[in-house]
This record gives sequence, structure tokens and C-alpha cells, in this order.
Amino acid sequence: MKTTTALKGLLLSSVIPLLGGGVAAQDDAAADEAIEEIQVIGSQIKGARITDTLPVSVLSSADVALTGAASGDELFRSIPQVGFVAFNENNTGGGINGARGDVNSINLRALGTGNTLTLLNGRRMVLHPGFQTENLVPVVSANTNTIPTFGVSRVEVLRDGAAAIYGADAVAGVVNTVLRDDFEGITAHARYGFADNTGRQDLTLSARAGFNFNGGQTHVSLFGSYYNRNRTAATEREFSATSDRRNAAELIGTPFEGDSQFRNLSINSPFGRFRADIRIDELGDDDFHVQPASGDFAASCLVDRGDGVCFDNGTSLEDPLRYDFDVRRTLHSPRDRYNFFAMITHELESGAEFYAEAGYYRGEVEQAGSHGSVLTSQRFDISSTAFYNPFGATTLADGSPNPNRIAGLTNVPDEGVDIQVRNLRPVDAGLRVTNVTDDSFRVLGGFRGNWGEWDYDTAVLYSEATTEDLTNNRISLSLFQQAIERTDSSAYNPFAGGSLTDLAGSTAPANSEATIDSFRIDVSRNNKSTLFLADFKLSNANVFELRGGDVGFATGVEARRESFFDDRDDRLDGTTTFTDIVTGNFVTTSDVLGSSPTPDTSGSRWVLSAFAEFAVPVVSPDMNVPLIQSLDLQIAGRYEDFEVSGSTFKPKVAASWVVTDGLMFRGAWSEGFRAPNLVQIFDTGIRRVNTRDDLVICQARVDAGDLADLGDCPGAGVESVRSGTTELGNENTTQINIGAVIEPQFAPGFTFTIDYWRVEQRDIVGIFGDANQIALDLLLRTQGSSNPNVVRGEVDPDLIPIFAASSLAPAGEIIEVRDPYTNLDDRVVSGFDFGVRYELDTNDAGSFTFKFNAANLRTFTQTPGELGQQLLTAIDSGQLPGSVEVAGIGDLIEQNGRPKWRYSSSLRWRYDQFGAGFFARYVGAFNDTSADAVIDGVSTDYRVDDWFTVNANASYNFDEGFLDGTRLRVGINNLFDRDPPLADESFGYFGSIHSATGRFFYIDIQKTF
Repeated sequence: MKTTTALKGLLLSSVIPLLGGGVAAQDDAAADEAIEEIQVIGSQIKGARITDTLPVSVLSSADVALTGAASGDELFRSIPQVGFVAFNENNTGGGINGARGDVNSINLRALGTGNTLTLLNGRRMVLHPGFQTENLVPVVSANTNTIPTFGVSRVEVLRDGAAAIYGADAVAGVVNTVLRDDFEGITAHARYGFADNTGRQDLTLSARAGFNFNGGQTHVSLFGSYYNRNRTAATEREFSATSDRRNAAELIGTPFEGDSQFRNLSINSPFGRFRADIRIDELGDDDFHVQPASGDFAASCLVDRGDGVCFDNGTSLEDPLRYDFDVRRTLHSPRDRYNFFAMITHELESGAEFYAEAGYYRGEVEQAGSHGSVLTSQRFDISSTAFYNPFGATTLADGSPNPNRIAGLTNVPDEGVDIQVRNLRPVDAGLRVTNVTDDSFRVLGGFRGNWGEWDYDTAVLYSEATTEDLTNNRISLSLFQQAIERTDSSAYNPFAGGSLTDLAGSTAPANSEATIDSFRIDVSRNNKSTLFLADFKLSNANVFELRGGDVGFATGVEARRESFFDDRDDRLDGTTTFTDIVTGNFVTTSDVLGSSPTPDTSGSRWVLSAFAEFAVPVVSPDMNVPLIQSLDLQIAGRYEDFEVSGSTFKPKVAASWVVTDGLMFRGAWSEGFRAPNLVQIFDTGIRRVNTRDDLVICQARVDAGDLADLGDCPGAGVESVRSGTTELGNENTTQINIGAVIEPQFAPGFTFTIDYWRVEQRDIVGIFGDANQIALDLLLRTQGSSNPNVVRGEVDPDLIPIFAASSLAPAGEIIEVRDPYTNLDDRVVSGFDFGVRYELDTNDAGSFTFKFNAANLRTFTQTPGELGQQLLTAIDSGQLPGSVEVAGIGDLIEQNGRPKWRYSSSLRWRYDQFGAGFFARYVGAFNDTSADAVIDGVSTDYRVDDWFTVNANASYNFDEGFLDGTRLRVGINNLFDRDPPLADESFGYFGSIHSATGRFFYIDIQKTF
């Protein structure tokens, strides 16, 4: 006999998957009723028995309600099988090179964004036109906020590799959102929520309508929603109020208390750092920085300008002079989101059905970002004739005395000296304010029906997504230098410093608005991605009969075209470049202060594919085989031909073995692949500045006794150049899943599942990494050569005596690190999934449903390629110091957002019109590798605490009078107001894993007419 009904109950509820946007649940009873008739993903054969036993989890509307999610992102994180969320506003620096705006991503199994295939009504979604980096490699994802959540019938998650069934990108699994197309009537919904520890407020307004025409032959479904959220400043939460977290409560009494690694203030501040062309006697150095001339800083003033600022030598800034990001940043940006969707089905006289869908989405976000600063690659000179040059000429251009020349300088000539701007953040220009508008639409038309015993389905789909990104209060480097170079008081004064109390003010007399306006600019970025798809599928659940039952078969073909373009502002893409007007030297192809140059990029490709699938019943119950009540197989294969990266064929074999009533085993073996995304292929050269240790110079300083060891190496801005290539190959995957489903006969309503999974990925697209390139440069220099990918400038004269005391040849500062994308490393990831479901119906106390779903990550091992192994061997042999770290390889379990354990648990109660429930979420502890300390003689990474939150809600359904058809629900998310665990990250926590919202109250009302 089949165990379909009971097993499906577990499969439909074992996980809380993702929806996008503001969440609105349907009527619980109606939704549960509909679930009994659905067919979930995992097979293209309609009615195939194997689909009942695949590791598929489905979200019902009642499950959605229990999470109490205030946004799609919060609901997304409720899936224990999902890893870090790369696309979110707290996980990025907010710069123009990231994917910002109203966008969220999917990352099953923590295998990386882009390894999960996202479907809407069974067909692909267009990718968001922006991209984000993971391990410094660009990744892309569908934007789940484009889904009209109020129209969702169910969300299905296939927790198994499915390249043989659905094609590329299904390495980690498939997430399919199915919209309701059979709803009749009109339902309106409103939800309001607020956080009790900040000023955050959310509002969602939604409606859906369904109508029948032509005697029931035609059905139209309409959905619409609007979501609004206001701004939350980072200073409204204690953990994000400052970037200096050395004395955070979580660190008190630990080895990390007062640790400078948690001082995430920036030395790029309004108190600029400069280098004169000569050594200034009064400073005893050619390097100097600006600081206040009063208070605690008066004692260290070497040269006083007399206008409130003075100069000290060296480039190190004391803490009060450093720039604090978080006191100026936005934790949650204000946003508006609009979703509209329409579907139509029409039965033709031939018995076939025409169906169509059309959707539109718009998201608007305003984001406040930190002030820009001069990057290492953007340094420029201030001439001796510039009005505010303190070591400039003694007379101005008109022959009058220079009021800004420091009096009494002993070795500075009368004609003055030029000064190089090393680091400067002009805060008086104001915060960067970015407005991002995302638009997308989707249209589809198709036919489905029967040809005798065969079911067919064919459709044509076109979808397009665009992003318009405009930032105000940016600074043109060319105009900025021109303003500094003026020879009268209208010049910009870069030596004004900053106020320690007024974060937008100066220590010296303020620069005028007219001067600042002369170099303010707007910077734009426009992106677009498209998806065209045409497919044809045939399916027959009874092609022929074996003794075990009917053999099912499906086959189909698909053609799709993907494209994207990334159009950068002329001041970023190389059209308007920056040349130092003092030296005449070309500096950079970016004319935007604080932004690395990025050329325009575009690309497209056709993908042609064909698949075949068999569902084979080997043993049926009436065969009376001992210990085998039933045995079913799924055998599938898919061929895909990518226009750029070649062709591939991937097979899959799955089996389910029902031993007896209440006991089933299941397993699958499959091969998969992920083709390089279009950005990885067509990217012509992204330049990014990151803080890295120059191990060569620091090793020379260690040899000279200037540093204790490489662990004390001060970071510096390093520009990395990453580029794509059409030579990239596909990433290949082998995956196995083995599991069991147990339903004890002595415990009706109880089901337990356990699944083991293992994924082996080969030839993963990545970069060696600029830190690893620099480490390789050190290794090769100890052997008398160097790494050509690390490009260096002229040797600083101050470093010559340091290198003289070292065995290393003199080396200049790093200009850039070349780091192309390549098929690099291999990876093995494995784990267990656990699920428990128990249902209890009582006559007097109502019905209870308990669910528990856990994901255990057992291994996450990255095997290094040839160069990485060369570094590890050198460290093991002592050729490189043990303090040199080789990033991104080895055992990565419990590192940076990869906890061993995650689980969610829920309890739901219903009695007549009353309902209530609890939802709990747990995220295990893991290590933050950006901070470490020596504990008991061992270097130990900072441990990010585990995190446990509870949500609760209660509802009442009215069934009489004017309120008949009305449901009222109230709830509290994060009932015990648990802050996210402290981490050495942006805003003081892992934004890709944890939530900063705190305790959140909400009320929603739904009315059906």
C-alpha cells in the first residue's frame, strides 16, 4: 500500500522556506485543505509515485503566519537549510559596486549564492541585474522581493541536486513559489508593525481577487501589495551605535576586551594624512597628519597653524581622530515596495487550456552612506602655490604674503614644496545619499492539455529587471583637486581637520558651501538583466506496465537567452578619468573620490537543453516481496549546451524503499553543474580597494626589529584587479542523499525524518585572493624572485635602511594586485537534516501541530589548488612564518556564518475560531576569523555566540455579522528581545545571518468578501 498521505504531510511542512516582501498569510483552513491535492517539485512526470518520497519541503500559509516575519528577508532566514544571505543591506559596505536596494538572495546549503535555482510557477525567474561578491567573486541571484506574497499558494523547497531535472544552478536545490490561480472572491489585508526599541515601523497593504467568466471556462486571478518601512539609524541600537566595540559588554572579562581588532574606526578621516616632498625639520619627518591644536592633542603638536589645527608627524591617528562609520550610517533604510500579478486560465473547446501570467514589481530605497575618502590608488598632489598649503610659497601668485605658510620653517624653500594627499575624508561635503529604484516585469503565455495518455505543457516567457542607482553628494577628484589648487580664499582647505563633536564640521574655519558645491557631483549606475525562455514538455505516468506498476516518462526541450548590462557613470567607467594637474601624471580611470574604477560590462548567451526522466516501480505491495512493500526508482538525465562555456550531460538516480507501514528509506545520486555567470565571464576588470597586510615590507620591518612579528603588521589599502574570461569552465558537482522516514504505528500523527547529504564540487570559480597573492610574493622574494601579480611602485627612501637590515631586496608599496577569475579549488560539504511532526486532535481542547526542523553542517572543506598548496607547504616547512594565513581553504566549518547547527521549531493550536502559535529559531555559534587572540598559547578566532529567538501570535476568525470573513491576528517577534551576537563585522554583527530588528509587535487584519 502507499504511504503517500502521511509522508506528504511531513514533506509539506518540514521546513519554513522563503517568500519575498511583506508577508501575508492566507486563510489557514483553506490553505491546509488545498495542500492535500498539490504536486510538488522533484519530478516532471505528473502523478509519478517517486515524487511523494523526494526530500521536498513545502510551506503552507499557516507556517508563514507562525514565523511572524515582518519582511521576506526575515522569513528567508527561517529556513535551517539556508546559509548566509549575501544580498542584504547590512552585509555590504553600501558602495556603488554592490547590489543595493530592495533585494534579497537565496543560498541553500551555504554552497554559495547562485547554486540555488529559483522558480516561479515552475519556471525560472530573471536574475537581479546587480551582483554581490562572495569570497571576492561576483555572484548573482533572483530577487525574491519580486514575488507577490499575498498571492502565494505554497513554496516548495527541493533539498537535493536537481540539474538533471531542471538544469544549471540547481546544485544545492530548487525553490519554487506557486501562486494561487483558483481563488474566487475578494480579500483585503492590512498589517502594521513596530519595534519597541527603535523607531522602526512597517506597513503592508494587500488585496487579491478571483473571478470566473464564460460559465467557468475562464478564470482571472489578481494580486497586489504595497509595503513601506521607515528609517532606523545605527545609533538607535547599542550594538551598532559606534564602530569602536573594544569595550562591548560581550568582550568584558574575555581575552578580546580592549582588543584593537574590534576598533573598526577608519584612519581615513577628516584629519587628513599627507606627505611632503621633503623631510620637514620641524616635523622630523616627511609624513604628517592634522589634529586639533587644543585639549589632549596640544602636547603632541609639532607645528601649529594658529587656526585651531596643528600637525604631528607620522601617519598613525589617535582614536578620537578616526572616522566612526556607524554614528553616521543607516541600519535599516526606508523603502517602498509594490507588487502586482495577474493570471488567467481559459479552457478551449478542444480540451486544452490556455494560461498566461503578467507581473510587475517596483522597489524604492533611500540609503545614507558614509562619506567618501581618498583611496590608496587615488592619491594626488597639492602644489606649493595652493592657497592653503602650509608648506607653500612665501608669497601668493599676486605677490602678496601667503597667510597660510607656516612661519619660521627652517628647511622649506621660499618657493615651498608640494604635498601628497595620502588619506582624507572631506565630511563637510555631506553624507552620500543614494536612491535605488528596482523595476521588473514578467509575461508568460502557454498551453497545456492532453494528447491521449500524454500530458503536454509549453510556454514562452520573457522577464526583465532594471536597477537605477543615483547617489548625491559624491565628489569629483578632478574638481576637488582644482578647488584645492585655487590661489585665493575660495580654495578648499584640506587641512581644516574635523570637529570632535560636530561630525560634519571642521576644527578650522569651515569651507564655504559655494566651494564645496564646485566639486559635488551625482553618480549613477544603471543595470538591466533579461530572460527569454521557450519550452515544451511531455509527460505520461503510464507509458508501459511492469510487474511493479506503471512506468512514467517525461521529456522536454528548452531554449533560453540570458543577458545583462552594467552601465556605470562616465566618471567610473573610464570616460572621465583623473590626472593629477600638479604632477601631470595619470592617476586612475575613476574620477569619483572613494570609488574604484569599474568599466561598463555586458554579455549574453543562449542555452539549449533537453531532458528525459523515467519513474520505474520495481516492487509493488501486491508482489508480497519480504521486507519490500514497495520500491520505486527515478532515472533522469539532462543535456545543456551553453553558448560560451560549452556543453554537459548530467544524470540522476533516486530510489524510495518502503519496508513496511511506517518505515521508508530514500536515496539519490546525481551529478550537477553550475555554469559561470555572465559577470564572471564578461567582466573586463573590476578594481576594488581592500585593507591588506603588505607582508614583504612588514617582514623587512620584523627583520629590522621595527615590528615584533607579522601579526602586528598594520593594514593598508590595496587595489585588487579582478577580471573575467571566456575560458572559464563549468563547476561540476556530485551529490548523494540518503534518508529515512519513520511513522510509528503506536504513535498516530507522529513522523520523523532524517537525511544525510554530501556535495562534492570541483573546479569552483574563484580568485586566488589578493592576501594570498601578497603571501606568495613574500615566499618568492625569499627565494630571489617575486610574484608578477603584485605590482609595486618605487621604493620609499625611508624604507631603504629597513630593507638593509633584512635579507629581502628593497620593495616599493603595492600599487595593485592582479587576481583573475579561474576554476580554482575543490570543495566537499556534507550534513544531516532532521524533521519531526506531531499532530494531535482533541475534542475539548482543539488541535495541536508541532514541527521541528534541524540542519546539521558536518563538513565544509575547501581543497587548495596548486598555488594555495605551495603556500601551505611553505608555512609547514618554515619558509613562511606561521602567522601568515592562507585564506579561504582548508576546513571552513564553523567559520564566518557556517554554524554546525540551525533549527526551527513551531507549535500551533486551533480551536473553533481561535488560533495561536509559537515559532522558535536557533542559529549555532561559529568563529569570526577577522579577530583572533592567543589563548593558552594557541591563536584562537573570536567565537560568535549562538542565537535563539521566539515569535508568538494569536488570531481570531469572525463568522457572524458585518465582521463575517474577518481574521484578526496579533503577534510579537523576538519575544525576549535578543540582540544579534557581537561580531567583528559591519554594524557589530553578521548581517548575513542574524537580525537587528529586536522585539517587534504587529497586528494584521484580513477581510474576505
